[in-house]
Amino acid sequence: MSYYLFKASYTAAAMKTMVEQPQDRSKMISSACEAFGGKLHQMFMAFGDDDVIVICELPDDVSAAAISAQIAAGGACSNVSTTQLLSMSDWVRACEKARDVSSGYTAPKA
Repeated sequence: MSYYLFKASYTAAAMKTMVEQPQDRSKMISSACEAFGGKLHQMFMAFGDDDVIVICELPDDVSAAAISAQIAAGGACSNVSTTQLLSMSDWVRACEKARDVSSGYTAPKA
């Protein structure tokens, strides 16, 4: 399974509802992750460009895209983004592969 970082901003209407009726949305997000065969690792509220930060583990990119689509289609969030995360061991393997494979790529020259 892979790790994913989801970020989103609540709409003004959704934020108004949560202020009037405070609620822990992590249980709902956890259920959504589990429905797609995954696991919620952490959900944070934030201030700044994003209101919600979620880190979860999912079986594949299609499941991550499906959850992202459900969140965006729900109408309570905007600016929904998804980033696939690499473990440090995967990053080291990627660097080793970049070092060992000759792809012929060269940077553009002025």
